[in-house]
This record gives sequence, C-alpha cells and structure tokens, in this order.
Amino acid sequence: MVQAEDINAQQAQAEPVAEVAEKEVAQEEVVDDSFEINVLLPTGGQTQVLVNPQETIRDVRQALVESPETCIYSCFYLSLEGQKLNDFMTLAEVEGLNSESQLTLVEDAYTEQEARIHLIRLKDLLAGPIKSNAFAVGVDSAIPLFTAISGNDLEENEKEIAERKDQTPIEHTFTHYDLDARFPLSQFFPADFQRSPIRCLKNLSFSGWNPVPHQRKLKGDLMYLTVTTLENEVVNITSSVSGFYVNKSTVQSFDPNPRVGTKAVESHSLISLLQKLSPLFAQKFKELQEFITRHQVLEILPVPASITSHPWCVKPTPHTSDLCRIAEPYLNFGTDAADSFRDWNEEIQSHRELPRTNLQERVFRDRLLNKVNADFTEAAIKGAISIVEGNVVPVNPLDAPESHMYIHNNIFFSKGFDGRGAFEKLGGDEAAHVAAGKDIEGARALNGVDVENLHSLGSAVIDYKGVRVVAQSIVSGIFRRQDDNSIVYGSVDNGVTIAADEKFHELVGQLAKALHIDEHTLVDEKGEKKSLFTSIETKGLQGDDGRRYLLDLYRINPVDIEFQQQECAAPKEEGDLPAYPHKMTLLRPELIDLYWEHRFRQYIKEKIDSAQKPESGEEQAKPVEGAAKEETDAAAEEQAAAPEYEVTAEDVANFKLAFNPDVFTEVKTETGENGEKDSVLAEQENTVREASKFLQTIVIPNLVIDLSTYLVSPIDGNALSKTMHKRGINMRYLGRIATLAGSIQNARLVQITDLTIQEMIIRASKRLLRRYLQELPQIYIADCIAHFFNCLLGVEHNASPVPTMKTDFSYSLLTPALLRSKLYEEIVLRFRYKLPEDYLQSKIKKLPLLREICQRVGIQIHARDYHFEAVTQSQPKMSKGKPVVSTTFVPDDILNIVPTVKEASPKSVFAEEAFEAGKISLAQGQRELGLELLQESLALHEQSYGFLHPETGRCYAALAMIYHHTGDEETAIDFQRKAVIVSERTCGLDHPDTIHNYLNLALFEHANGNTRLALKYIKHALNFWDIIYGPGHPDSTTTDNNIAVMLQSLRDFELSKVFFERAKNIHESILGEEHVLTASSNHSLAKAYALTGDFKKALTIEKAAYKVFHQNLGPEDPKTLESSQWLQDLTANAVYMAKLKLHEKHLAMQQLREEVTETSAAPLQSHPFDHAVAGSRGHLPIEDLVHYINDDTPAPKKTKKKSQRKMISKTSLRGH
Repeated sequence: MVQAEDINAQQAQAEPVAEVAEKEVAQEEVVDDSFEINVLLPTGGQTQVLVNPQETIRDVRQALVESPETCIYSCFYLSLEGQKLNDFMTLAEVEGLNSESQLTLVEDAYTEQEARIHLIRLKDLLAGPIKSNAFAVGVDSAIPLFTAISGNDLEENEKEIAERKDQTPIEHTFTHYDLDARFPLSQFFPADFQRSPIRCLKNLSFSGWNPVPHQRKLKGDLMYLTVTTLENEVVNITSSVSGFYVNKSTVQSFDPNPRVGTKAVESHSLISLLQKLSPLFAQKFKELQEFITRHQVLEILPVPASITSHPWCVKPTPHTSDLCRIAEPYLNFGTDAADSFRDWNEEIQSHRELPRTNLQERVFRDRLLNKVNADFTEAAIKGAISIVEGNVVPVNPLDAPESHMYIHNNIFFSKGFDGRGAFEKLGGDEAAHVAAGKDIEGARALNGVDVENLHSLGSAVIDYKGVRVVAQSIVSGIFRRQDDNSIVYGSVDNGVTIAADEKFHELVGQLAKALHIDEHTLVDEKGEKKSLFTSIETKGLQGDDGRRYLLDLYRINPVDIEFQQQECAAPKEEGDLPAYPHKMTLLRPELIDLYWEHRFRQYIKEKIDSAQKPESGEEQAKPVEGAAKEETDAAAEEQAAAPEYEVTAEDVANFKLAFNPDVFTEVKTETGENGEKDSVLAEQENTVREASKFLQTIVIPNLVIDLSTYLVSPIDGNALSKTMHKRGINMRYLGRIATLAGSIQNARLVQITDLTIQEMIIRASKRLLRRYLQELPQIYIADCIAHFFNCLLGVEHNASPVPTMKTDFSYSLLTPALLRSKLYEEIVLRFRYKLPEDYLQSKIKKLPLLREICQRVGIQIHARDYHFEAVTQSQPKMSKGKPVVSTTFVPDDILNIVPTVKEASPKSVFAEEAFEAGKISLAQGQRELGLELLQESLALHEQSYGFLHPETGRCYAALAMIYHHTGDEETAIDFQRKAVIVSERTCGLDHPDTIHNYLNLALFEHANGNTRLALKYIKHALNFWDIIYGPGHPDSTTTDNNIAVMLQSLRDFELSKVFFERAKNIHESILGEEHVLTASSNHSLAKAYALTGDFKKALTIEKAAYKVFHQNLGPEDPKTLESSQWLQDLTANAVYMAKLKLHEKHLAMQQLREEVTETSAAPLQSHPFDHAVAGSRGHLPIEDLVHYINDDTPAPKKTKKKSQRKMISKTSLRGH
C-alpha cells in the first residue's frame, strides 16, 4: 500500500531537502565559529558580546543597544584600533578582527533622526516589558503571561524536598483545590501579573518651544524637551548634536543655553543626564531594568500587527496623561511623515523578483517578503478601520454606499458587497462576501507555488464592526477602462470577450500543474475558441510596469456540484429546507489534494496488480516440481519480504488528474459536432462530480470515525474548524457531521455532536450580530452587543432584557424568543440542520459560547464574573448601597472591537521542506539526521518569519519534544518556554496551542525535578481549559492523571487520589465500564488508594480492572499480568490489615475485662503477625511504597533513590 507521506514526499522537490541536509553542516560550522568579543565603553568599563563571523557590525551594535549594561547608548559607532567600522561589513570582512580583539564604542554626533531614535529608545525602556500602545487596534495586544505564571520558581530546587524526612504533603498550587468549582473569568489574568511598569518620571514631553529656530540650528540644537522628575522638579532640556543638557528655558521665557553653576547637567545620553539630575530616577530606573530582565526576551520583543493576538476578555487599563504620546508619529517618521507613503505594490513585487539561486538568497528573499507583507497588512488594517469609521472619502461618492471604493495610504479598498451586480446570479451580497475570502485563498495558493514572473497583488480581507473590507495593492494600469487591452487573460464581461495571451497561458500552466487545474476550451460571443487554465472570472493583467498579474482568484477550485444540486435548489414541497443562500459552494484546495492522492494510490495499486499478473502466454496448470518448485517458493518468499513499492517521479508525471474550475457553471463551453456535450468536457464534469462525492461519502464519514476513536479530539470550535479544513471539508457540512454523529449510538460522539452544534450556533450568531452592527453609529455598538448577549446567554438571569439606549435601530426589537427563532432559521439555512427546540435554552455551554462569539466578531469584553443564572441563585443577598444589575451584560462590559483579518502572506517553502524532511527522518528512525534537519528548519524559520511567529513557535515545540524524548530536559525546557511565549503572543492566551504548550512544559519541568513549578503551568492550562470547554473533555483525563502523579511525588496522596478518580469517571462516562482505558484508569486509581492505606477499596477497584483486561486483552497480556500481581499483593494486604484490626479489637476487649474485674496483672505484650505474608507490602515505609506503586517492583527498605515519575506523555492536544 502506498502511504500518503510517500506521495507527499515525492511531490515535493527532492533537491531542496537534500540541500537542507548539506547546508546544515555549514550551519554547524558557523555555530562552532562563534566567539565572545570585548567592547570598551566610554565610561572605562567593558562588556562582552557573543558574535559569529557572518554577523554584521550593525548586528553587534543592535546587541549593545538591547543589552541592559549598554542600553543608555544609541548613537555611536564601533572602531577597531582607531579605525571606524562600516555598519554593513560582516565581522569576517574586518581585517585583523579575532577573538582577542577589542572593539571600542565611540559616542557619535547626533542628527535629528538619531535624537528621535534615542528618545524612542528611552520611552520603550520606561514602558517596561509590557508595552501598552495607545495606537494599537486592541487592548493588551500580544500580551504574555508566562512570567506571571512562573513567578520566581523558574530555577526551582527540589533537593530540599527530596531530603525531607517527614511524610506531610508539600505545599503546592493545588493545595485546597476544589475540583467542582468553575474557574472565574475575573481571574483570567493572574493576580501576580504586573501590567504597569515602575514609574521613573512624572512627565517627559516635547517642549512648547519646538521647532528649533533657524539661528539655533546653526548652534547645533535639534529639539527641546520638558521633563518633570519624581522630585517634582520641572526642567527644560536641549537635544543637540553633542548630546543633551539642561537649559535655562521656562514656560514663559526661551533660553536654550546650558544652565550654569551647580545645577549644570549635561551628558551624551539622555538616560545618563536624567540619572545625574534625579536620584529617584536613578533608583527607579535600576529597579525597572531588574524587573525587565526577569522576563524572557521573547516577552519583550514587538510582534507584527498582522499576527498579533488580542485577548477576547481584558481588564480596563488606566489611561494616564502623556504629552509625548500624541507626538509618536513624529518620533517614528519625522516631520515628513505625511509625504512618505509607500508604493506597496512595487515593494512587494520587487522583493518577489529577488534572486533565489542559493540558500542565503532564498532566506533573504523570504524575510523581506514576510516583512513587507506584514507591513502591508498592518497598513490595510488601519485603513479599513478608518473607512468603516467614516474617516476616508470614497473616490466614487455619488454611487451607493455598497459600491464605494477608496484609496488610502496607496492601498485600494472596497467593501465585500455585490455593488456592481457581478454575483447577482450566484447569490448577490452573500456570494460576494464568500468570494472575498476565497480570493485570499487563491492568492495564498499562487504565492505558495511561487511561479517566476507570475505575480499576485498584496491583499487582505478585514472584517470590522460587521463590514467586510477588501484591501489590495495598486498596480499601475489597473484602473484603465475595460475596453483597454491591459486584460490579456480571462474575461471582464462574463465571457462576451475572452483573452488568452500565449505567454500568460504558459506561466499559468506552471501554476495549474501544481494546483491540479485542467486546461479547458471556452467559446466567446463571436464563437471563437480560447483555451484557459483558470476560471473565466480570473483575469490576467499586463501592468504598465511590464509584470503579469493574476487577479480575482476566488474560483481556482471547482464547484461542489453534489452539494449545489442537493441544497441550492428552491424547495419543491412544504417542509423542504430553504435553498442555500449562494452558489459560491466550491471545493477546498485540501480536498483537491486529498482526492488526487486517493486516485494516485489507486493508480499505483493497479500498476502493481498488473505487474504481478502472469502474462497471457504462460501455462498455469502445469505442476511445479523439484528444483523449479523450490525456485518458485523462494521467489514467493522474496516477494513477500520485498519492501513496499517505491513511487518514482515518472509515476507522478504519468498520472493525469486535473480539475476544470468552469464546469457546472454558466460559462459557454465547446460542444461536439451535433451540438452535444464534448467528450472531454463530460470527462471533466465527471472528475469534479467524483471529487464532490468523495467528500460526502468518504472524507466526512472518515472524520466521524476518527472523532469517535479520538484520533482527533478538538477542544473548541476553532480546533474543529481547523480539523475539518485540513481534511478538505467546508464548514457548510457541520450539519451533516452533527447528523451523522448523532445517528450513531455511541457515547463517545456526544461530545463531538455538542461541539459541532455549538460551532453552528457560534457561526449563526456571528452573522446575525454582524448584520446588526453594519447599520449602527459608533455610539450604539456596545449597547447592541450587550443586548444581543443578554438575549442569547442571560435569559435565566433576566427573561426579558431590553436595550439600555432608546433607539429605532433593528437590534432594539430583539427579544430572546426572536433571537432563538433567527438562530434556528440561520442554522437550517446555512448548515442544513434542524436544531432541537430546547437546545438553546438548556444545553448550550454559555462561557465557551461567549468566548468564541467574541473571538469571531472581534469583541473585547470585560474580564469579570458574569451571572448567567437567576439572581436568587447567584446573589441571594445584595450588599447595601450596591445597585442590582438587572441584566447579565451591560454596555460598559464591551470595551473594544478589533478587526479580524485574513491575509495572503507567503510561506517560506524552504523552511517548510526542511521541517517536513526532519519529521520524516524521525519517523523513519533516523534521529540524528531528523534532529539536524529540524534545527536547520528552526534557523530558517527564525530568519524568514522572525522569532515571534506561529510557525516558528511550532518549530520550538517540535524540537522541545524531541529533546525531551532523548532525555535532555534542560534544552527541551528552553525550547518549550519559547513555544509557550510565542503561542501566547501570536495565537492567543487561551488558544488550544497555548494550552498544549503549557501542558508539555509542565511535563518537561516535572521530568527535570521542578514539580511545583510544573503544577503551576498545568493548573494555568487547566483553568483556561475550563473556560474553553468546561469539565469532561476526553483529553482532560491525561491531564488529571499527570497531575495525580505529580502530587504523589509531593506526597499529597489524598488529592492525587481525587484526580485519578475524576479521570476514571470521565473514561467510564464516555467509554463505558468495559473499555480498556477505563480499566487502566481503575488500575491507577487502585494504586492511589493503596498509597492512602485503603487496601480494601484498592482491591475492589483492581478486581474491576483485572476483569476488563482479562476479557479484552487475554490472560497473557502484560496489563493483565500486572493487574493479576497487584490483586495478589492487595489481597495479602487486605488480609493483613483485617487480622491486625481483629488483634487490636481482642486487646481492647481483654483490657476492658481486666478493668471490670479489677484484676491486677501485667499488660499483655503485643505479638506482631508474621510480616512475611506472601505479596504483602503493608509494612513498607511510605517512600518505598510510593516507589513500589510507581515502579511495579518491590523496593528495598529505606532507599534514598528518588522515586521514578511515570508520566503519560501528551504529545498532542488532539484537534489543535
């Protein structure tokens, strides 16, 4: 059988992977060449910087700027033996430089730009590690919690714990933990989380005497500052070419000359000047530096806006006065900021045209492409917000608002409506909304294939306050009239005229081969035949810059014809489902790839079968005897032992399967001689139909099977969506999955059925809420959202909520009953699923539902405890003087709306290839090669994407797990901490990836002996798990078991037993009592009861486990044998304890008789029972009993060896 991995590996180019293996050697040599170099400082001291010959002098300067010891410097150059070094030289190019050399940091003359950079650096330092940006689109953007969760225990020492002689439980974060209590939303941010930095100044701002007069420019003045120190002294400071000094100016008088006498203060660095000027500044600045250094480096670095995570619930941040804040645009860009608009398209395309003949060129190109795309997306987000808020004038103001187009910051914007009627036959605005998202998918596919000389626009789709905005870079010539000849491929008039430029066709052919797009013939209005690869809606533009662009890429994939014919037709009878709202029902690119692989496997299997069939001329009936028979038997054995068929490049080239994106549309196609359908077209239609059937009959049922066996186990709707998309399943099939899962009588599918229904409710709620928000002025948005949530989630608290504001907008008419009715209709319309009537009232999980609606719409809500139940239950008594809140949500709870973004940034193909090659090598048992490839892939990820990117974070996590399996826990922990921080800042604080990373970090810390720190991480993950899903998720049993084992190592046996019991109960409720996993949970629970001394209870539980093991696995299975041994041991202990109790009872009765009869006699001596009872372990010290239970081997008395920690390795949070 041909494996999918083999096909994927064959489809990928073999040369890049081989190149990676070769380049990693060079990379290793570069690492070996690293050395420390001394840098002499102006103060007379020196510092060391770790460098390698490939770094530039600029890199060394940046390292000095970011170092706490030299952060006061920003305007300087480096010299070697008195010679100034060029910033762009590599260290290898500096003549005479070696590890013995000393560089000198020389303070340089300031320019206005350097002075602004110096001031920006100071403001960054004063902002602390958690920088609140007032100009950011969200509250607490990219905020990390790692340091707050870790506390001061990063280097925890467990030696003291191990040497303790008393048997009392050790204090830990789970002490007094209540398993039945839900995690309060008000504690979403840890109590130790310190958002506000240590205050060093009362005010730092530009003086009112700016800008510098002409006569003062000739004296070297650059700008004037006003500073208020913590001592309440107000001073005016001049920034000049030679540094900074306190001047004589006041609010009333201008005198920029230096102050004289004892109050004269000057320095090259503003930080040094302030340290001399204010003792409190010097003290607080030192404390601030110490506070910053307690954070990990990745917690401090800025995150690109395009991948920044915004928490869905936040704490209101105090707004402080900062006169310098409004001047940040000047600090960043200078006085000519308004004239510095970037030509986004030229930047993107010129970066795409950079050479890529070797590794260094490809990495450099990838880095620049990712940077410019991130900058473009950030500018597009800000532009879209300005457009929706009405701050940009459209270029066609006389047209309808839906048709408005905008040009802002050299970016073209339009709204996701069918303003021109192009999608009228496909569903109007509904189809246009979908097409905007599909266009991003098409651009992403084009960028992924990366055909040379074939270009796509910089593009992004931003959803903000219910409005979808499409942003595109502007191509020279794109706004020409349609009758111009700039469109050289495709059609601009729905097939009336069709262009098919030969050169364009050749380039698109390369794209089509990679994306499995079939060439097809179309006929224009004049009857002329034109061959295209792309759909007729896709347009090829010849720009004025000579480049060839593909536009309108929303129809790269073919129609899901089976769904369209089943669901898009108008209802014929009463009771039929309404027609699906649009016909932009396309197959996903992942489904195309899966179907191609499926058919390719069939092709290879047929090839193998045909090769194994005997030729027709051979005689089959003749018996084989003697030597001939021996040869045949040997050949058969050799054939049986032969390896699997190896797929070759020739096999891939000979296999033909492609898809025509224009079939089953209204496009006019070529016909046969009698006007009948062309045979080629009929075959193309059949191919698309078979792929559509493959989705419904194979892929979707297989997903349900995988969900029932927990091969995948998503924790929230986001994880479910990713799981479906990876398998090529569109979200419109949620109803079909829920129906299929609900029709199977299996307790395992109850969880996935509920999660699927919840996802339908979330998506329906998102659409309804967006419609309400579209029409609203800014002032009504918070009231609308709060009222919507009250009608959906706060009905038990208040059955008849009303909006706070009086208005005639449609949301004011919303009631809980009306909202339920609309949701039922929306779910039927979009997911073809009839929701049970009482589901919204009785079965929804309110906090998980609130979380995901906020995330999908971009709502940031107040992190407080919301009362969803009736007042009499949640608040039986109200404090005097406190107003009773009549609804669950109030408008003040809605703190912000952030945009949600889809963008088409290209992936680093080379880094991805190295990562996949490393995974394949590890799967094949080539550990060293696999590890080297993954290390090389990590270096490529860091260089291409930067340190703070989700893809880089996944590399960190993969390497951490590999090092953990090799026993190198220190390295594993280092990588896993980075993975945690990256996922927190780019994916989200409570994203499934972040939870998964915290759980693995806990596992690694425990293996390294830091159990109490591990419990902090695992508790944090468990708390967020409770918000995301609630109790009872199948994967939570692994976490409970791991917590229990950790608690045992801290001797908290009673609490450990409780977690084992919860894990067993979850397994039992989902899998049933007769399942092997339930038996395993019982086996662990029996050991836990044994540790608490309750051998009778342990014996009862172990019997149940043994019965299941024996029935399901057989008597000789290791699990059955282990359980059998435990039964013997526990039985012996139970007998021993029973005899001991009987003996104690006999002694008590004897003493009573002696007291009654007042008989004077010596007390009876207690004769202990024989301790050599077979299998007994009741006499062992507690350390040895723990060791015995965890190791399943008897322990010697009084051993000091640390007990082994047996952990369940949770290598993946399924479904993430």
